[in-house]
Amino acid sequence: MFTFLTILIIIVSLFITLIVLIQNPKGGGLSGGIGSAASNVIGVQSAGDVMEKTTWGSAIVLLALCVMTAFVVPKEGAADKVKTLTEGAAKSAPSVPTTPTTPAAPQNNQPANNPLAPK
Repeated sequence: MFTFLTILIIIVSLFITLIVLIQNPKGGGLSGGIGSAASNVIGVQSAGDVMEKTTWGSAIVLLALCVMTAFVVPKEGAADKVKTLTEGAAKSAPSVPTTPTTPAAPQNNQPANNPLAPK
């Protein structure tokens, strides 16, 4: 389901990009080179309205798909990851001694016959 929604998001995003690129930034809509065929079908004046409504509708669909994808994220995988992370942390954590240990006294490793040893 997550993969399906992700593919739909990509398709809708590409569609929105196409629709926005077709629109004339000065408000002419499809009255340019592509608009000759579209103006015969939907009229030049309503072409801008149709393109604007299509853009807004596609944006709303994209928003809804993104929200639905957030709810469909594989949660069992995330729970397994958390479980794995906690188990891994428990395994790699150093063992804590139950009783405190006192440091050993320093040892003098110098031989007794050493002429350079301090006396």
